Amino acid sequence: MPRSFSHRFIARVALGACIAPFITTALAGPLNPPAGPVAPTPGPEPRIAINDANTLGDNNSLYRITQSGSYYLTGNINGVAAKSGIEIAASRVTIDLNGFAVIGVPGSLDGIVNDISSRNSIIIRNGTVAAWGQDGINLFNSTTGSCILEDLSATNNAGNGIRANGAIVRNCHVTLNTLDGITGVASAIGCVARDNGQQGIQVNAGGTISQCTAFENGTYGLYGSNGVNITDSSAYNNLGTGIILFGDGLIKNCSASNNGADGINGQQGTTIIDCIASDNGADGIVVLNDSLVRGNTCHSNTSDGIFVSSTNNCRIEGNIMHKNGRGLHVIGSGSVIVRNSASGNTSVNWLIAANNVVGPILNRTAPASAAINGDSAPSSLGSTDANANYTH
Repeated sequence: MPRSFSHRFIARVALGACIAPFITTALAGPLNPPAGPVAPTPGPEPRIAINDANTLGDNNSLYRITQSGSYYLTGNINGVAAKSGIEIAASRVTIDLNGFAVIGVPGSLDGIVNDISSRNSIIIRNGTVAAWGQDGINLFNSTTGSCILEDLSATNNAGNGIRANGAIVRNCHVTLNTLDGITGVASAIGCVARDNGQQGIQVNAGGTISQCTAFENGTYGLYGSNGVNITDSSAYNNLGTGIILFGDGLIKNCSASNNGADGINGQQGTTIIDCIASDNGADGIVVLNDSLVRGNTCHSNTSDGIFVSSTNNCRIEGNIMHKNGRGLHVIGSGSVIVRNSASGNTSVNWLIAANNVVGPILNRTAPASAAINGDSAPSSLGSTDANANYTH
């Protein structure tokens, strides 16, 4: 081996031997590491805190959001007279109340408000808005269908609890507001409205009310404009009508009881299916023309179990009417009335105007069958007509 190569090789080996202890020392961990997993070091909060530094208010508001982004509360907001709590002056804003409350005082404005109609894509969640001099949350000027409000409580406001044009409102509790609990929205899902001065929940045309409860409100419990679907909901002990729908929509799997006026009132073209209407101060169910009323139970209502207050083209099918003032009351002509039963109504079981299509009405008020103990018994229906109505 040449001398020059030998010298270079020996020099490299010697250098490596000298450096190795330092490398080993540098890569070694602590001799006594802490017990348990190592937690990551927290980074900066990715959202923007609502405070004087980030969202300084103006003459009309305590705090004003002027840039799109995600915002959150770090504590309660306490209102002052002649100002709103939070004013939204930008689109694409998300506000997490973070479990805190926005609390007004007498003479204050709205708890949370948007400033002009062009604002859109606003989300507010997770907290309480209470005791404001106007609305708790007022997004009425927002672009239709662009807002989401969820997991909120709006209570004791001098205006509406939640007023939000075209918004989706989910899992909100609105109570003791002077005007409506929830109003002007596109959808209300899983909400509770109690003890509001006017309507519990009002939804705009073409919207949805689902899995909601309205009780002890000053006028209507659940109010749907034209084309609204109301499903799996209840209205109890409201001073006016429990559930009202202004036509061309659906009411299904709902209950309306102990309301001061009608239990359920559907205007022209309403379908009412599989509902219960009981103990209401007027009629159990009311419909106008071109409506379907099927599979409902109406009992103990002061006036009619079912009242068809129109001229024609309704179908009244498979309903139970028991212990009302009257059972079925139809004032117009041209409706189809089949497979219903009426019993124990105070004034009359059936009051039907001329020129309707009516399945036979069989009086089975007298005992119609002997005692049954075994595997078979003769029919006591008194008819083989599948469309027969029964008085029993």
